[in-house]
Amino acid sequence: MAGVQEIPEVVSAADLKKDVAESAAADAVALDSKVAERVVGQVKHYFSDASLNHDNFMRKSVAENGGWVEFSTLIRFNKLRQLLGVPEEPVAGKRGGKPARPAPVAQKFVDMLAATVRGGVGAEDAVEVSETAVRRKEAFEASGEWYARTVHVKGLAYGKERANAIEELTAFFAQHGDVTLLRLRRNPKTKAFKGNLLVEFATVEQAEAVAKMADLVFEGSALAPVLLAAYHDEKQAADEYIQIELQRPGESYPTHEEWCVAHGRQPPAPAAKGAKGAAKGAAPKEFEAVPGMLLAFSGVEGELGIAALKRALGAAGDVRFVDIAPGASEGIVRFREPIAAQVLETHADGLSIEGSDAVLKLASVDEDAEKAFYERAKAASERAASNGGGKRSDRRDGGAGQQRRSKRARN
Repeated sequence: MAGVQEIPEVVSAADLKKDVAESAAADAVALDSKVAERVVGQVKHYFSDASLNHDNFMRKSVAENGGWVEFSTLIRFNKLRQLLGVPEEPVAGKRGGKPARPAPVAQKFVDMLAATVRGGVGAEDAVEVSETAVRRKEAFEASGEWYARTVHVKGLAYGKERANAIEELTAFFAQHGDVTLLRLRRNPKTKAFKGNLLVEFATVEQAEAVAKMADLVFEGSALAPVLLAAYHDEKQAADEYIQIELQRPGESYPTHEEWCVAHGRQPPAPAAKGAKGAAKGAAPKEFEAVPGMLLAFSGVEGELGIAALKRALGAAGDVRFVDIAPGASEGIVRFREPIAAQVLETHADGLSIEGSDAVLKLASVDEDAEKAFYERAKAASERAASNGGGKRSDRRDGGAGQQRRSKRARN
């Protein structure tokens, strides 16, 4: 990035109009006015207090080069790339366990971003623009005030994220207050959407009002809002691990590894460096006993098919497989992520089944039953591998239910 002295002086309002006209003439590509407005709004957002409180990359960027952040840097953000129509073409596939890097952005898109922002930023805005960069007019000072103005929201499906989820949810909550930031909570390992949100409002009063709402429904999903501070204290009282996005500013917390050791749990293993690093003959990863992946369910009536069960259970999260014996009224579901406690809390009244009056009641699976489940699944998989070359049958249950069906057949 160029030094501060190399960045041109901030242009005047009159010069801005001239620059935009010359840029438009030089580049035949023009953005729709509504898209251009969204691009400018997105850039302003990146420099806002609300965003910088949580964005380490931008916070570091505005602390360098006199606060100037060049357009060639800003265009690396996915949202701007999408709005500007930048092609997503990776340079190459994965090599040596490293993810592919996106292709370099053509200069015409950088120029398009620069022209759009120069034409949309006014004297009243909190940022100023040069030929090649943007910066805040006032230096950023981190603050923890956002915490008291933030609401934690549960109720959306785990792993099901729509393309414009942030925009749609922001518009929804904007009906109840001035939303300064909305963040989707994600699984720290897989980055899957957890179905939970953090909504920051402009004032504490707005946040408190939303937290008291008992009838919030977003497109059929009943939402459960609570002040972030209260949610944090509830988890802390239950001696649960406090994830980074929930941590109160200014307080110290153990790392996940430290918390696991202190609570007698095995810390998560470091990610393997490519599939070749896996031990030969090791059990398939899907049969590792990961806590929090299983829930027991009951209330199955009649000849209810596995597809219907998966649809019903899938409303709570991404289902890996369902374990239930033919004709049984109860079974076990395994999710793809450790969300059992969250699902149990969110769906305490059970899950309805499409086309049936039955309601699936959910319950936790104790440690012994969980261990037995994975042992059955692993044993069934090993038997299948020795008998048929390792190909899994269409069991729908990962092996745990196969033994019960075989026993019934022999009887």
